[in-house]
Amino acid sequence: MKRNTEQLNASQIRELKIRRNRIRRQRQLRRRIVIGVAAMIIILCSSLGLTSFLSKAAETPDEYKVKTYSSVMVPFGSDLRDLARVYTDLEYYDSYDAYIDEVMFINHLENDSVRPGYYLILPVYVDGTEIG
Repeated sequence: MKRNTEQLNASQIRELKIRRNRIRRQRQLRRRIVIGVAAMIIILCSSLGLTSFLSKAAETPDEYKVKTYSSVMVPFGSDLRDLARVYTDLEYYDSYDAYIDEVMFINHLENDSVRPGYYLILPVYVDGTEIG
């Protein structure tokens, strides 16, 4: 009878070992699947990022203008409205009056009368591809 229990215990021990090995293999398989999925996601994201970066780098830049400031001497017989007609880019200003308001603000003028020979700082829009 003792021999039977020893055999039973030995068979139970084998079953426990088999069960533990099965659980260990399942954990290893899950770990490998998670690592594989994570690697695929990383590869996919990096390839999408790289292709979008390369496609943006290959595009020709759109035409754009940059706002700069220029010092201009007021010619004899001119006023702010005459300067606004020459330097205003109506693509960026609603009207000549809006441009004159900005010029007055930049130069700390209280009214729109200026004397010939004065130097004014004027906002000027230039082609952005020419700057550099």
